[in-house]
Amino acid sequence: MILLQILGFACLAHLAADVAQYLELPQKPFQCNMCIGFWLSFVPLTVQFGLMGILYGAMTAITSELIYRVINRL
Repeated sequence: MILLQILGFACLAHLAADVAQYLELPQKPFQCNMCIGFWLSFVPLTVQFGLMGILYGAMTAITSELIYRVINRL
């Protein structure tokens, strides 16, 4: 279940970073996949899992960056 949440938040973060580029929002934290991934998932995961939510938010940030790099290779 947590893996699906991490993947879901990572995909959402990647999409949000792409949208932020077109809206001309500041580079950090809006256009950075790792930054937006952490901050989008931090609150919901911390509420749901307590302090472990911080670690899950970090995993989400790294996963979002990996998604970004894999897509750019294609």
